[in-house]
Amino acid sequence: MTSKKVRKHVNILGVRVNSTTMDKVLRQVQANVLKNKKFYITTPNPEHVMLAQTDEQFKDILNSSDISISDGIGLICASKFFALPRPKRFVLRLFVIMAQGLGVGFAALFDREWLESELKLIKGREVFKQLIKIGNKKKWNICLLGDNMRSAQKAAKELRSSYLKVKIHPLEGPNLNSDGKPGTASDKTIEKRVVDKINKLKPEIIFIGFGAPEQEKWLYRLYDNLDFTGAMVIGGTLDYMSGKKKTPPEWVDDLNLEWLWRLYKRDQSAERVFKAFPRFALRVFWKKLRVSK
Repeated sequence: MTSKKVRKHVNILGVRVNSTTMDKVLRQVQANVLKNKKFYITTPNPEHVMLAQTDEQFKDILNSSDISISDGIGLICASKFFALPRPKRFVLRLFVIMAQGLGVGFAALFDREWLESELKLIKGREVFKQLIKIGNKKKWNICLLGDNMRSAQKAAKELRSSYLKVKIHPLEGPNLNSDGKPGTASDKTIEKRVVDKINKLKPEIIFIGFGAPEQEKWLYRLYDNLDFTGAMVIGGTLDYMSGKKKTPPEWVDDLNLEWLWRLYKRDQSAERVFKAFPRFALRVFWKKLRVSK
């Protein structure tokens, strides 16, 4: 894979995230498709950042992506928290950054404009929706690659009812291990069939919904062998698009409490929520407390 163009980004515990906006992301995707310039998009959130602390390959894949969007309010809070002044004296520093942490927490509820001055929240699910709309206008070829629960097929059926011009091709991918590789001989056969299908279709965009880190590792491993223009990893987005899972109410989104909604609806395990909060928040706090600038 070729080296990536340097762009403005923030660094959160070693994971680089582009400091950009939704509009700029959509414009860049359209420009790349028009130029037939191959690219891939990642959607890091606090859980991914924590996973990257112990998985160097996953961290490298995130940091090598052409577009890396901040898909989690925790990343926005961390970015703002790191940007605030840090006293040199340790004792004073402890109390100051505790107050800063509380301030950032309140801003997540009451002052999004100030909070997002360093990094904008860009949800992968919303990027997916916008790209489907753009694909419909431009009559793109789009592949949805999902699991063996037929999530891609169900999502495609729902999308086709609203978007008549875009060509949506649902594909069932293999079961993958933590290295993003097929687990059995049968899965290897499924993978080969999927790769052949993608290369035949030559889609403008392929959306991959295996879940992290399998989806990122799968894409990175086969990147040079797949004939597409753009790819985006989308986690559980296909489940929401197919109606398998319900999207959170607008007021939940406004309060940035989607993680709590998922826990309440049992769409996400307590272990995964704990990894994102409070473990991520504590890791961020500890880094600012002890590391010299």
